[in-house]
Amino acid sequence: MAALYLKHEDEYDTSIYNYSSPIYSKKSYLLAYLKLICAAPLEPEWIVAREYLEMQVLPPNFDPKLVRRKVRRVKGVLEPSRPNKKNKCSKCKKLRHKRTTCSLNVA
Repeated sequence: MAALYLKHEDEYDTSIYNYSSPIYSKKSYLLAYLKLICAAPLEPEWIVAREYLEMQVLPPNFDPKLVRRKVRRVKGVLEPSRPNKKNKCSKCKKLRHKRTTCSLNVA
């Protein structure tokens, strides 16, 4: 609508229906949905042969080899690999740091 206003400026009519199809009008919309649309009749009204009513439908055959194998989840960077294990330095044997960050590492 903004493009039409720029193109016609003074001759631009305020009614948007002059620039669109009549299908998009309120009247056409209400006429389209005036009647109830039923895609299929209600279940009590179905006509089904007796042989189909007595037929037992079995599930398809299942082959467990065709199922997708489960893959172990790859842990994220911030996720601890061993949550109960504490870091222990191999040089000073103290907890909460590793050999690479040990203060005894300075030579």
